[in-house]
Amino acid sequence: MKKFFITGTSSGIGKALAEAALAAGYRVTGFARRNRIEHPNYRHLTVDLTDLDHYAGIGFEGISDKTEEVILINNAGTIAPVKPVGSMDPMQVTRAYRLNLIAPSILCQLFIENTSEYHGKRTIINISSGAGAYPVKSWSVYCASKSALNMFSEVLQLDHPEIRCHAVSPGIVDTEMQGEIRATSQRDFPDLQRFMDYKEKGELASADEVAAKVLHLIDNPSDFNEVAVSLRKLDLPKS
Repeated sequence: MKKFFITGTSSGIGKALAEAALAAGYRVTGFARRNRIEHPNYRHLTVDLTDLDHYAGIGFEGISDKTEEVILINNAGTIAPVKPVGSMDPMQVTRAYRLNLIAPSILCQLFIENTSEYHGKRTIINISSGAGAYPVKSWSVYCASKSALNMFSEVLQLDHPEIRCHAVSPGIVDTEMQGEIRATSQRDFPDLQRFMDYKEKGELASADEVAAKVLHLIDNPSDFNEVAVSLRKLDLPKS
């Protein structure tokens, strides 16, 4: 039996991950502001991960002697603000760094503390982005926070070799975040047309595809030796 703790389970990749894990017979605790999953093996914690006061109530419960592996997936994130440097709302900047970088950093810390007496396998998956490796106009905060998350994951793996850690880039996925990108103005985001084309040409991966690939990564540790993993070109074995 595996036990998953997943952030951002109200939509997109987080919701797809929770549903895929539940369908596989695992137990899931979700962290999000809204609950959109009803399942006997699902436990929901209503939390705003941008509010640092909320972390006092976060626990990692539901782990028993029958639990073979515990997995933390830091998935929650935001693309906003999509604006050039010098045009951003400071409150949006603060919120984005809290959600994209501070939240996973704190949750990794809490996860390690709360599972210190657990003797089974422990895995941390931090959902990153290809944008953490190269600059994109008007995405300064998103690129910077994902780049920092990548390095945080690398250092975490050095600090805790007993815990498996990956920073996973899922590729370009058809989620609400992509909708937010397409809703921006050309003035704020010069590359807007490229993302409109991804949608129109059917080049976006589905959240369900990404969830299946993440579960494959978790189930096949010997196939993934690096901390940074890109799922974009990963082909799942045919059943």
